Amino acid sequence: MRTALLALACLALPALSCSGTGPHHVQTLDPLSTGTESSLRGLCAVDRDIAWATGSRGTVVVTSDGGSTWRAVAPMKIAELDVRDVHALDDSTAWIMCAGPGEKSRILFTEDGGDTWEEQHRERDEAAFLDGFAFFDAEHALCYGDPMADGGFRLLRTDDGGASWIPVTPSPLALPSGEASFAASGTGIRALESGEVWIVTGANDGVSRVFASSAADGALWSVSDSTVRAPKPAAGAFSIAFQADGHGVLVGGDYQRREEGGVHCASWSDDFGANWHPCEVGPRGQRAGSAALGGGLFVATGQTGTDISRDAGRTWSALSDLGFHCVEVSPSDGSVWFAGPAGRAGRLR
Repeated sequence: MRTALLALACLALPALSCSGTGPHHVQTLDPLSTGTESSLRGLCAVDRDIAWATGSRGTVVVTSDGGSTWRAVAPMKIAELDVRDVHALDDSTAWIMCAGPGEKSRILFTEDGGDTWEEQHRERDEAAFLDGFAFFDAEHALCYGDPMADGGFRLLRTDDGGASWIPVTPSPLALPSGEASFAASGTGIRALESGEVWIVTGANDGVSRVFASSAADGALWSVSDSTVRAPKPAAGAFSIAFQADGHGVLVGGDYQRREEGGVHCASWSDDFGANWHPCEVGPRGQRAGSAALGGGLFVATGQTGTDISRDAGRTWSALSDLGFHCVEVSPSDGSVWFAGPAGRAGRLR
């Protein structure tokens, strides 16, 4: 949501959704430096060698050697923009999404590792504010943003690898209380290759809601209530993650009170989000990113630390005091990457 972005400023999912596959033997979280001081809020884990991260001040960085070195590859024309999401196929081919009011919300594409970028989409309506995107495969994706004047969340779809981004109507309607979404980690939207997609919300003075569709074109949305509290202006769900068996988690909290964790910061589901249940032990603070590791393991991260659930979201415990904004799992080899404040990145060893 636009107020959240300005104040912050500072999927197991199939391949191409940048989320996990099999179970992990979780050990330690090792910090990495990307060579930038930007706040990193977009992340795509391609494999154990390749990852992309994006963030404030037009930052786009990519590593091809497991995080030892990073290349800054952003085009100069977005130097003042906030790059809040990224999806990549390898170290050459990637899409990035910039968030901001009106024309600051854009989607760009590269197929030469960032040497050149093509602008695929730019919002023209000043009411528009993009929050994130999710790819079903290399050709099909949905991008979403805050509600427009008609009360519906902004939805764009592509069926041609981003050559065109087409508005989806009708789109899910926001509650009149001010409901919106947070462009906090690129994981407020998640997609499965089979066509399922979820979007999470907040700031509605109730509980966070989850919109779900089984159609890759963004039609026929259902909605369910989570147990995550969502008082305005800064609280609600920030991230969602699913395993292939239907187990999923939703995490969030209040970004203005990041130290306040507990059961109100997470929900779990065992039916692909049709129903959400309160956790018994919650994360230690507000969490902006989450990922499914498989085998009932989920990871959630935020600026105050990183937590793990070994029982499909019912209880959470400390994994590391290192805090990040986002976490993603490579669909090809299960490697787990993190990105966060002050150019910090990380790997789960």
